[in-house]
Amino acid sequence: MMPWVLVTVFLLSGAVSGFAQLAGPGSPGVTASLIQLFGSNTVFTAQAEVQVLGLDQKERVGMPMTFTRLDSQIRVEVDVARMRNREQPDALARLSPLGLDRVISLIRPEQRTTWVAFPKLQAVVKMAMPPAEAEAFLKKAKVERAELAKETVEGHPCRKQRVVLTDAKAEKHEATVWTATDLRDFPVCVATREGNDTVVMRFRQVQFTRADAKAFEPPAGYTEYGDMQALMAGAVVKYLREHSSSAPAPDPARPSSPPKTKTPQPVRR
Repeated sequence: MMPWVLVTVFLLSGAVSGFAQLAGPGSPGVTASLIQLFGSNTVFTAQAEVQVLGLDQKERVGMPMTFTRLDSQIRVEVDVARMRNREQPDALARLSPLGLDRVISLIRPEQRTTWVAFPKLQAVVKMAMPPAEAEAFLKKAKVERAELAKETVEGHPCRKQRVVLTDAKAEKHEATVWTATDLRDFPVCVATREGNDTVVMRFRQVQFTRADAKAFEPPAGYTEYGDMQALMAGAVVKYLREHSSSAPAPDPARPSSPPKTKTPQPVRR
């Protein structure tokens, strides 16, 4: 398969890639440091969105997702049809004919495992989580907060804070966080700097309801693969053969425009 396919799939399976300053050991996306920002909010479901903004503060990439947490377990669901890519608007459309346009990531630190499921393929990839990464998810990091301002973000009164997380290896990770005072101090917006880009993650429609534990298990009846390459050679090839004559051509239409929302800015040191 073409390298761009594997790169894009790894991006999707990570679900929140781009938060390099919040990177945990070996994590490609949803990191232990990001999870630490939720504080005591260990059970919730929210509609989340990651935006990568360029120097001109215009969106380069936008990725909506459904984000669910149940104690130490994380579930992230991404529909590629809802993603936006200003620089390569047709790249993501090419995943649909391969059956890769919906991705569900299940992060299970206690089992030291991440499952990446592809519903159209009826397939799941099991990836081992390094012990250090699993430990980082399960242990609390040192959190230092500096109050910066009071602002309204996503319709909530928020405290804008500079947050510095120090992990077990004494490595520091910094972010600007807006915590909603009317929503159990939930971080409705997190912003970091990534080179010349600004990476912003927003949370909307937050519900503090307990999800069914079965939602964090790999779907029954799915074929298990040991890595993404095996999935591409197996499930994807099978899907192409079964749908090559009946599948419509991918829609080259431009993705929908991002919502017009004032972009919070991270603190520049």
